[in-house]
Amino acid sequence: MNFKAIKGFKCAKVALLPASIPALLVVTGPAKADSVADRVIQNVIQNVLQNVRDQIQSRRLSISTPGRLQFNGEDEPAYQGNDPFAALGYAKAPIYTKAPPPAPALPTWLYGVNLTGSADWSRSAGITTSTYGVTGAIDITKIGISSQYDALTVIFTGGGVWSNAPGTSSDTGVGAGTIAYTNGGFSIDFTVDGTWTTSRLAAAGIVTNTDSTGVSYAPNVQYKFDLADGWFIEPTVGAAYTQTFTASFGSQTGDSTEVHGGARFGTETTWNGTRVQPSLKLEAFSIVAQSGISTVLVGGVAQPVATGSGIATGQVGGRASGKLNVLWTPTFSSFIEAHGSGISGLTAYGTTAGLRWTF
Repeated sequence: MNFKAIKGFKCAKVALLPASIPALLVVTGPAKADSVADRVIQNVIQNVLQNVRDQIQSRRLSISTPGRLQFNGEDEPAYQGNDPFAALGYAKAPIYTKAPPPAPALPTWLYGVNLTGSADWSRSAGITTSTYGVTGAIDITKIGISSQYDALTVIFTGGGVWSNAPGTSSDTGVGAGTIAYTNGGFSIDFTVDGTWTTSRLAAAGIVTNTDSTGVSYAPNVQYKFDLADGWFIEPTVGAAYTQTFTASFGSQTGDSTEVHGGARFGTETTWNGTRVQPSLKLEAFSIVAQSGISTVLVGGVAQPVATGSGIATGQVGGRASGKLNVLWTPTFSSFIEAHGSGISGLTAYGTTAGLRWTF
């Protein structure tokens, strides 16, 4: 029989042979149609970039103005008297007053610490997989690269993802690095993430541990347009190229390429004296290329089995997410997000929440 497993939304066909013939999965196939780990990382990154953009856009140049000239109030009685020359009182030497000190400028360096938790559920071929993750990130931003209004941000992300389905479970460690450039409403970011997964498969009363690794490269481009009454729209396009390997990034077992595009809509308002930023993101995605081979042991002999993601190349799916970001203080914020996705053969939904502190 055929069993389609989804580990962290990394879809791979697993062939289970009759109990009389021991068949143990050694390597899973490619294709992340909707990776929880990648989504958590991207949520953290986009939340960081949104905060950075807001701080840069609110930045004001501190222009030191010279002292100003003003008339002395003692001249007023001269205008009101009978002196025919009183009108010439304005010819007195004006008094020079010192200008007030300029407002302090925003720092040219910003630092942030982020903590995010997530819970997701996916369903494919009648099987539900539950996935939970915890992710931390540290970001460093330098404001003022080519002007006083642009910035370069570096983000380091790490965490863990745990998935469970009938007969199988997996633990995944995730590490990622991101570099992003922001200039006004424009931003571009590039993320490289690595995953280390240990899967446990129960077959014919035998539990087998299998290690696999993966690398993903994900560029994104956004532009935020400000609209009336505090609203905005932010179109985005991007791609993700993923490679899967045996343990310790050994032999490559597959790869996949995803393209996606959509837009984020949102606004900012004040509720009980606290700034809140609700937003909605809609996105379409498609796996435009994929390949891979899994290996099973049959009677102690390794046998290659052609696999894919379980999703046909070129199919188009959709993702949607709604997020509420709350700025409790100028340096502390939190967000909660609900999201879902669907493509032929796979549906998923979940929630993500996070905290951010800047200094």
